[in-house]
Formats: sequence, structure tokens, C-alpha cells
Amino acid sequence: MKKCKEKLHSLLENRKLRCGGFSAALTGAVILCVLLIGAAADAVESRYALARDFSFNAATTHSEVTDNVLAGLEKDVHIYCVIPAEGQNNTLMNMLERYAAESPRVTYSRESLVKNPVLLTRFSDAIGENEVTGDCLIVHCPDTGRARVLTEDDYYVYEYDMETGTFSEAAVSYEKCVTEAILYVTQDELPRLQILTGHGELTAADTAVLEETLTSANYLVERVNLQSGVLDPESPLLVLSPAYDFGDSDLEKLMDFARAGGDFFFLSQYSDPTDLENYASLLRLYGMEPYPGLCIAMEDAADSYYGDAPVYLMPFMQETNATLPLISGGKTLLLLAGARAFRLPEETDPNLTLLPVLMTGDAYIRDYTDGLSVSDRQAGDETGRFPVALWADKMFDDGAVSHAFIMGNATAFTDYWTVNNTDSTAFLLQVIRSLQGKTPVNLDILPKNVLREELALTSLTPAVIVTVALPLLVLLAAALVLWPRRNL
Repeated sequence: MKKCKEKLHSLLENRKLRCGGFSAALTGAVILCVLLIGAAADAVESRYALARDFSFNAATTHSEVTDNVLAGLEKDVHIYCVIPAEGQNNTLMNMLERYAAESPRVTYSRESLVKNPVLLTRFSDAIGENEVTGDCLIVHCPDTGRARVLTEDDYYVYEYDMETGTFSEAAVSYEKCVTEAILYVTQDELPRLQILTGHGELTAADTAVLEETLTSANYLVERVNLQSGVLDPESPLLVLSPAYDFGDSDLEKLMDFARAGGDFFFLSQYSDPTDLENYASLLRLYGMEPYPGLCIAMEDAADSYYGDAPVYLMPFMQETNATLPLISGGKTLLLLAGARAFRLPEETDPNLTLLPVLMTGDAYIRDYTDGLSVSDRQAGDETGRFPVALWADKMFDDGAVSHAFIMGNATAFTDYWTVNNTDSTAFLLQVIRSLQGKTPVNLDILPKNVLREELALTSLTPAVIVTVALPLLVLLAAALVLWPRRNL
């Protein structure tokens, strides 16, 4: 024992070991402190989102509108970031980090369907069975039970180039989509829309894109049946291309709905049957009478149809109270892939105001009653410029006013490509808002450009001066150095 103590004492007295051990301990302590400071700084930065956004479009920085939304939150929101195995959207993740730093009620987590497959079924009741994908955001509020799924298709804004006839990505709207989704899942009450069923109308699968557009604007969309439910006059009724006629009792319920001030949103396609008498009588209440057949643009009216397909109408938006905000904002591009036109009544009802909303260019009506299946204009086809969408205000004897909108095409609102490449979403929401009298959630948040603007020189003089001056300065410096040494 004594020998061990002597050896230990000898080691401690060794100057090299004592100094070397101290240096090693000091180095280790410094490294540990640096790691702890780095971890603490990273935690503080993540908690308060202190990193500056130096991207050219400030894609991760949110606006004052979002600041106000986050400051007013009274319910918790959790955002599940479902990311693919090969990577993640760093811009979106950095933005969510700023949301969480701004409000303690917003949290987020990174998820993978491989590691957490229960996400596929957990929100099926709230958002549908097939909404969750391997690369999406799920915005969820536990208090309301509502959820919203956002994918890359929701974020991108496209622009149409009239010269090339193509669409291209112009901007991204991460902030607008996420902030509106937070509002949707946290609101106590949502404006309600009713979709009529029971008469062969468009199915839920047919209207999936339309319903997604409406729910994205914070509308609560419900399907109603006249046999088993009661219509709410405070909520507009969407009647989407019925294939079968209304019964007399159904028609009376719809008339009562109108007399109570209920509003209608009709879609009537060129392929819909034309012998539905009770349905036709409901439309006549608002002065609406569809032409049988298809409305086709004249070939020389190239600005009124898409590409080389005259059946793909690009109608002209008319000035009405419902459309003025769209016209002033330049949101007038619509594409109707096969459209039905409407007759304007010759006799006017003093209690009815009927206005064209969308007009064709020079066109003709191919009604096919002659038995010909061709789309080319025939001798008996009616020609002119036709309304393909109408707006009506009907006043009843007791002073109640019912509004109605009808459009002779459904694909503008139900086709995925069309909805994402035209202004149909803005048009739909503006019409619904005008019917509803309530403003849907459509936050004034500008998209961020995805393309950096090219640098442009207003004058070539500075560039020429710099290009010529630099070599001259180099030659001058060389002369000043070499001249005194010329004789060496």
C-alpha cells in the first residue's frame, strides 16, 4: 500500500504529466463549453427564430397579417410535416419554425408515413381517406377536431402566357396557405354551403376539386337531400347538373327556400337533359333558359378560345357587382371545356334583375337536334355572342330577395388542371361570397416570386468605363514599378 502511494505521489510530482494533464483537461473543458454554447444558441435560435432571411424573395418570412392571426389564436394547432424519405422542403420548414417561435399555440413535428403509418387513418374522418400523401402538411386543431392537408399543388401560383399559350410557375404561397389553414381549423363556426343530392347530380367524386376549393376558403360544405333534410335559407344551395327532374314536393320545397331569401348556385352542362320540366320552371323563376347543345367559338374569334380548340371557350367577364373586384385585379382568365349558353328573355319581370356575367366572342350553338354529330357549324345553327353565365336578383311580394347564379360548364370548377391554371378559384369564391353575403377567408398575403428578376443596366457607360479603366490602371501600376528599374 505504501509503495502504491509513493508511485502515485511520484506521478503527481512529474512536471510533464502535471502540465500535460492540465492542458488536456483545459482543452476538453473548452470543447465542452463550445458545444454547450452552440447547443444553447441553436435552441434559442429555434425557439425565437432569430436567423435572418437573406433569400431574394424572403420566402420564410411571414407578414403582419400572419402576425395578427398568430397573436389572436385561442386554440392550439399542431402541424404534422409528412416528409418523403429523400428529403424535405427546407424553405417550408424554416417558415414553420418562425410560426412556432411567434406563437406558443403553434407546434410542428416531422413525420414519415413509413415510421408513423397511423397518420393515413387518424384524420380520415376530418379530411377524407385519400388526402394524406407522403409529402404534405397536416394542420390540425385538437379542440375543433378539424384538419387541413396542404401539398405542393396548393402552394404554387401559375401564370398564363398569351403569346406562347402555356402556363408556368410564377410564385409560391406558403404563408397564405398555412395561415388560412390555421384559421380554418381553429374557427368556432364556419359559413355553410349546401350541395343538393337525390336527383343524379354530380357525385362527391365529381366535385372533389370544387369542394376542396370551398373548404380551403373556410366554408363548411354539406350534402343535403330534400327527402330527409331541411334547407337552410341562410346557406346557399348548390344545384350541380341534375340528371333527373324534381318531384312536385321537391320543387315546392325549393320554391319555399327561394321565397325565404335562399340563394342558388346552378351548374348546367351542355350534355344535361333538356326535358326536366320542374327544374326548368325553377330556372325560369330567375329568367334563366339554357340553349340545348354546345356553344362553339367561331374559328376567326381566336381570342375567345384556347389553342386550336373552339370548344374550349375563354369567355369575357362582364362588369357586375360580383365581378368588379376580379376585373380590377386582372383575375379574368377562365377556361370552359365544353359550355352551354343561355337565352336572355325578351320580356322583363319588374321584380327580376338578370345580368350576363360571362360572354362568349363570336360563336354558334350546335344543338345536334338535326341528328348530326359533327361540331362544325351547320346552316341552321344560331350565331352571335352568348352568355355562358348569368346572375339574377329576384324580389318577392314580401320584400325577400333571392339571388341566383348559373354557369353552363362544370369543369371550370371541377377539373384539377383547370382550377390550378386559371382564375376559376378567385371567380368561384367571389360568386359564392356575393351569394352568401359573408366574406370567406381569403387573406391579403402576396405570393413570393420564384424567379429572381434579372439585373438590368440603364446605361452601358459605367460598364464601358470599368472595362477600359481596369486594364489601364494595371498598366499604369506596372509602369510605376518597372520604370525606376529600367536600367537594372
